[in-house]
Amino acid sequence: MATTNNFNGGSGALEVARRFSTQAKGKTILVTGVSIGGIGDAITRAFAAGGASTIIITGRSEQRLAEVTKALTTDYPGTTFRTLRFDLYSLSSTQQAVKEASSDLSIPAIDIIVGNAGGSQFGERVITEDGLEQHFSGYVSHFLLVQGLIPKLRAASKSSPPGSTRVVMMTSGAQMASGIRFSDINLDCNKALPDDEKPDFTIFKALGVQETDKYDHNIAYAQCNTAKTLMALSLNSHLVSDKIYSFAVHPGIVRSAGTNPLWDQLGPEQLATIEKFGGFKSIDQGAATILVAALDPELKPDGGIYLSDCEKKPAPAHAVDESKADRLWKLTTDILSSRGYA
Repeated sequence: MATTNNFNGGSGALEVARRFSTQAKGKTILVTGVSIGGIGDAITRAFAAGGASTIIITGRSEQRLAEVTKALTTDYPGTTFRTLRFDLYSLSSTQQAVKEASSDLSIPAIDIIVGNAGGSQFGERVITEDGLEQHFSGYVSHFLLVQGLIPKLRAASKSSPPGSTRVVMMTSGAQMASGIRFSDINLDCNKALPDDEKPDFTIFKALGVQETDKYDHNIAYAQCNTAKTLMALSLNSHLVSDKIYSFAVHPGIVRSAGTNPLWDQLGPEQLATIEKFGGFKSIDQGAATILVAALDPELKPDGGIYLSDCEKKPAPAHAVDESKADRLWKLTTDILSSRGYA
């Protein structure tokens, strides 16, 4: 299922941006979850290196956004960096960000949205102010954000080559561990699950995680990533008439400012397992597949929307099931509608 761009798991995002600079030049791009030393930082830098005109970066911390904006502006003075601050785990905060971006007449169109924010939240289960398990809430907020900015995407698509306006969702190979738990979306773990909703701990056991029938943040993270892939799948059918493409990307196992403390705790057996999965990547390497999904003009959603190591790869069946994608779309719209975000 290889693409024709000759990139692979060792390629870097800056390298990809140089190749596809024609596609990046002059674009307005929004990247969620950008902070210094994270994969969002590498994604943003690559787009800027490729010649993007305006990049909107989002985050929860005003201080962190200011720090990364200062660094980016210093290194890439030819690109305008805008900030959009909101809490991914709050629907009201996300909705306010949508209103802010939508009403900004200085940004009439957005060419590319990259849903990068949202990692694994360790520890006990957290239910947000909206009554949603925290990981799943991050998916729902991305859904709300993209839905709210579709008019900006459509504005871009009208003056761009078909398929060059795109939504790229960051997902993870962890999605193989869980489909969508439609009967237990918040992981209350107080009832028997249908067979197709039961988690598979295989990938996590290899990293020393013990299987449990109680709440486990790894399974919550897996469900969230499956949801993002299904969202990308659905967006293609909902936006087909606008010639807007959507893809889901697994970046690999990335060493970043946020993940280094976790990886540094692993023992020899766990590190050997990671080597079997391709080993660690730098943030530039982790960002590369995002850049391919966003910019490669030959890439189309026909035949698959899931990419890893800069090429299309098979995704878990539950993550690319059209009926489950439709069911999740309805569930998500119902969740938003019931909370006043129709």
